[in-house]
Amino acid sequence: MVAAEARLERSPGAPRPLLRSLIAVCGVAGPLILVASFRMNPAPPAGLATAALAAWAAAHIGALLVGGWMQGIGSALIVIFALGLVELGGDAGFAGRLTGLAGATILAVSLLEITFYLAVAQAIAVGDTVLGLVAGGLIKATQHVFLVAPALLLPLGAAILTTRVLPRAFGWSALAIGALLQSLGLAGVLTPLQGVIDVVLIVQALWFVAAGVALGVTRRQRTTAE
Repeated sequence: MVAAEARLERSPGAPRPLLRSLIAVCGVAGPLILVASFRMNPAPPAGLATAALAAWAAAHIGALLVGGWMQGIGSALIVIFALGLVELGGDAGFAGRLTGLAGATILAVSLLEITFYLAVAQAIAVGDTVLGLVAGGLIKATQHVFLVAPALLLPLGAAILTTRVLPRAFGWSALAIGALLQSLGLAGVLTPLQGVIDVVLIVQALWFVAAGVALGVTRRQRTTAE
């Protein structure tokens, strides 16, 4: 069995070992960068007057810009990892195509939110309080869209179960986390659930890190076996 897998990976049409390793790195680095970006961009204290809010934002403009950049890079790496798993797994069918759709949606929403971060920075630079307040409100609205959009782990979990690119436990856990996030997306529109959502998002980030490590370990084991 091991010899057959080794021959498959050395065949011209099979994924290259370097590609597999790079995809694994994306799975580990992406969520770590994304979580770090959220830590860099904390919400302003509640109840600040307009002038105090503008002063707070001006003091955090550097973190705002760097955090926005990190959010874009982290989201892109996570989507690359998901698409990489589909590619490595082979024929994932409809689940693979849905993974691409969900990934494209996540990137689009992430870039939209980053655009509003840049608008806040521009407002601070020119002293436009109205633009800053509007952009800040749009940032909060966009954050809800992340959970209204298709959850990436739902089709990715189905693709993993179909292709066995990772152990089945990753597929089932991805479906469970994705379904929970999708449900919270609906409930969060109707009632404040940000604390619960943040915990589940951390669990999702840990899932991606664990999946990236598992993919890399699997590659090393095969290389040793060869």
